[in-house]
Amino acid sequence: EFDLTALKTSGRRLLELGRSCVHADYRGGTAMLLLWNALADYVLDHGIEVLFGAASFHGTDMNALALPLSYLQHFHLAPPELRVVARPSQGALLPMIPPDQLDRKTAMLATPALIKAYLRLGGYVGQGVWIDHAFNTTDVCLVMDTAQMSAKHRDFYIRKSGRDA
Repeated sequence: EFDLTALKTSGRRLLELGRSCVHADYRGGTAMLLLWNALADYVLDHGIEVLFGAASFHGTDMNALALPLSYLQHFHLAPPELRVVARPSQGALLPMIPPDQLDRKTAMLATPALIKAYLRLGGYVGQGVWIDHAFNTTDVCLVMDTAQMSAKHRDFYIRKSGRDA
């Protein structure tokens, strides 16, 4: 879905995060905390510097997704040295809304929870999107530079994983 050249040539220790499925009865709360704690432990144990992976918006209608996707591209685009780019075969040109016409609150309400969670940690999105017609999704690539994670969030996840900050 995405050209990872920028990440592969960065010289940084990388970890690709795949999709996780949690039974509906166990979503949220404790299950998510356990997943985040295990991930934090792995990142710390292996000296991971950059996490990345795809996250999806439901649907493939670029006009319907223009607001949240434009917001992400204008305000949360990964820096050039870590900027993953959607491959052209199913990449899409975004109907970009100018930054001064974007309503942050409305854009965030239309953004999936996983993407918002990574943004809160200081994560970014790659350039462009991948249209996955088989799954009826529009995918963005999330990129998280652990060195850029705010001290507040780093301390929270380290504390939750039972480690000293």
